[in-house]
Amino acid sequence: MEQITSEQIQKRASELIKQMFGSNAELRSGQLEAIEYVLSHNSKLLIVQKTGWGKSIVYFIMTKINRELGKGPTLIISPLLALMRNQIYNARKLNLNAATINSSNQKEWNEIKEGLKQNRYDLLLISPERLSSDNFLPEIVPAIGKIGAFVVDEVHCISDWGHDFRPDYRRIKSLVNTIFTGIPIIGTTATANNRVVKDLEEQLGAGFYTMRGKLSRSGLKLQNIILPTIAERLAWLADIIPTLKGSGIVYCLTRADVYRVAKWLKQCGIDCHHYWGGNVPDEKQQDISPILEQKLLDNKIKVLVATSALGMGYDKPDLSFVIHYQTPGSVISYYQQVGRAGREVPESYGVLLNGNEEDEILDYFMEEAFPTEDEEQAILNYLESLVSATEGQIQRKLNIRSSRLEKALKHLLIDGYITKNRYEYSRTIKPWTYDYNRVEMIKNCRIQERDRMKQYIQHKGCLMQFVTKELDDPNSEPCGICANCQNGLLPDKPKPETIQKALEYLQQDYVIIDARKRWPQGMELSINSHNQTTTVIPKEEILEQGRALAYLEKAGWGTIIMNCIKKDALLPEDIIDAACYLIVNKWSPDPFPEWITYIPSRGRKRIIPDFAERLGKKLKLPIYDTISIVNLQKQPIHHYNNSQQKVDNNLNNWSVKISIPAKPVLLIDDFAYSRWTLTIVGRLLKIGGAEKVYPFTLGSSKDTE
Repeated sequence: MEQITSEQIQKRASELIKQMFGSNAELRSGQLEAIEYVLSHNSKLLIVQKTGWGKSIVYFIMTKINRELGKGPTLIISPLLALMRNQIYNARKLNLNAATINSSNQKEWNEIKEGLKQNRYDLLLISPERLSSDNFLPEIVPAIGKIGAFVVDEVHCISDWGHDFRPDYRRIKSLVNTIFTGIPIIGTTATANNRVVKDLEEQLGAGFYTMRGKLSRSGLKLQNIILPTIAERLAWLADIIPTLKGSGIVYCLTRADVYRVAKWLKQCGIDCHHYWGGNVPDEKQQDISPILEQKLLDNKIKVLVATSALGMGYDKPDLSFVIHYQTPGSVISYYQQVGRAGREVPESYGVLLNGNEEDEILDYFMEEAFPTEDEEQAILNYLESLVSATEGQIQRKLNIRSSRLEKALKHLLIDGYITKNRYEYSRTIKPWTYDYNRVEMIKNCRIQERDRMKQYIQHKGCLMQFVTKELDDPNSEPCGICANCQNGLLPDKPKPETIQKALEYLQQDYVIIDARKRWPQGMELSINSHNQTTTVIPKEEILEQGRALAYLEKAGWGTIIMNCIKKDALLPEDIIDAACYLIVNKWSPDPFPEWITYIPSRGRKRIIPDFAERLGKKLKLPIYDTISIVNLQKQPIHHYNNSQQKVDNNLNNWSVKISIPAKPVLLIDDFAYSRWTLTIVGRLLKIGGAEKVYPFTLGSSKDTE
C-alpha cells in the first residue's frame, strides 16, 4: 500500500476541492491541516468548527485519497436521515460511492452488505441506533474487510454534557478503543463547549487532537422577539416571511406545531410544507421527505416548517432565513439550528420567537429523557422471572409508556444489565444500581441550559457574541449586525388584522383522527380469512377517519373546551356552532351520519350527553344512548400508560346495550388521546350493524401512545 507525502496531500486535496465546487474553489483555513493531520498521523482528530465551515469536506477528501491509496471504505456514524441524504449528495461530487444503512431502507441492507464484500462502496453511513443490534457489527465489519477510517458526525452526542446527548452514541466509546484502532478517526461538531470537548477527549481515549475555529457567522443577523400567544406568532410569520428574500426554515418543538404552522402559512398563500423525522407521507402515504429536502436545496419552495430533524448537518449554502416559532432548550441547540442560514449569502436572518407554552413542552422533553428508578426496577424484576421477553410482552405486563419503555431498555442494554437477541431481551448477571448522580447531573445541566436560553432572550448586548461565548469561542466578539447591535431589524409586532385572522384560524384548527388498523404489538385479537389469529383489525371493523374540534391547549377553542371538561360544565353555544360548522362544511363525511351516539364517562356525567343532544338538534339527527360501561370499578383508560395495557384493560369493558340502526353514525367522545376507546367502542358498533362509524371528539392531545 502506497504512502503519501504532505506535498502530495496538499496537491491532491486542492484538485479535489475544485472537482467538488469549481475551478476557483479553495480549501478553507484549517481544512487542509485537518486532512493532512489524519492522513499523515493515522490518528484521532476532533474538529470543532462553525456550522457551514465544511467539516464533511475534510472526511470526504480524506476518504477519496485513502481509497486511491488502496485503503478500505470510511464508516460514518450520522444521526439524522436528512443529514445522511445530504452527505450522500455531496459525496457524489467526488465520485464517491456512498451507501447508508438505516431504518428507512431495510430492503436494501443485503444488497449493500454484498456490495461491501465486493469493495464497491467508498463510504458507509449508519445511524447510531444500528449499533444497538447485536448482529449488526459482526455482520458489517467482516463485510467491509478493513475499515479505512471511522467518522463520528455530530460527535457532541456522545457526551453526557452535550446538548443533544443520545444513548446509542455511548456505544461508540468502546468501538473507538477496541474495533477501530490503528485507523484515522475523526469526530466533528459545531456545538461543543470546553466541558463537552474535555468529556469527549476523556471518553474517546488518549491521542485525540482538537482543532477549534472561530464560531461566529458573518452576515447572519440575529433577533429575538417576545410574542406570548400562538396567534401573535402565527400572524408574525404570515406578515414577515413574504418580505424575506430566498427560502428558509421555520423550526417548531413538536410535530403538531409543525403541522399547524405549515397549514396556516399555506392558507396565507405561502409556498411551504411540513417536515419531521421519519416518514412525511403524501396523499398516497409515500414518504416525500427526500423530495422536500431537495426542493429546499433547489429553492423550489419558500419555507419548510420542521422539527430539529432538519437541524444538524443539513447543508444549503444559500438558505436566507431561519425562524424559531418556539424557543429551543439551550443556546447551543439554537446555534446548531440557526446556523443552517447564511453560509454563502451576504445577508441572512435568524429570528427567535418566544412564547408562553415552551416551558411545558421542554419540561415534558426533560422528563422523558431518562427512565425512572421504578421503571428500570420493574423491567429487571420481570426479566428475572423468565428466560426472555419481547418488548410487546413487557408492555403488556408493565404499565409503562412505550416511548419510556424503549428508552429504559436502551439504557439497560447499553449499561450491560440486559442483552438482546433479535427481538427478545434477557437479564444478565450484572448487579444493577440506579445511577442517581448521573441522571441528576444531566437534569441540572439541562435546567441551567434553559436558564441561559432565557437570559439570551432578554440579552441587551450583541446576540452573536452571547451565543459564541456560550460555546467558549476564544474569538467571540460583537457582530455589529444583530438586532441589538443595530437597534432593531425586522418588525417585532404583527398587524392587528393578521392577528384576528390567526385567531379565526385557531378556532377552525381541527384535528384529523386516523383510525387504528392494528392491535398493539403481540396482541393477536382478530381472526383473518385463513382463520388465524392476527394483530390486523378486519376492514369491516375499522372506523372511518374522524375529527377533533381542537387541540387541548391554550389556543383557539382548546382553552374553553379544557375548562369545561375539567369542571364537567356545559359547553357554550359557540362551541356547538363550531362543531356543527366543522362537520357540515369542513369535513362533510360521505355518506353523512344518520344518527348520533356517545361514549359515557365515569366522572363527567353532563358535558358529553348534553353536547350530543344539542349537536343532534342542530344537525337534525336522532340521539341514541347505546354504550354502557361493563365494570365501573376499572380504572379509566387514561390511567394506563401504553397501548397493550389500555387494550388489555378496556377491550371487554364496553357493551352495546340496545339494538342499533344499520346506518352511518357519529360517535362522540370528550377527547382523543390514544384512540383506543374510540377503536374499541366503534368496533362494537360496527359488529352491531352500524354501516359507518365516524369518530368526533371535542379535543385531541399531542399524546401518540
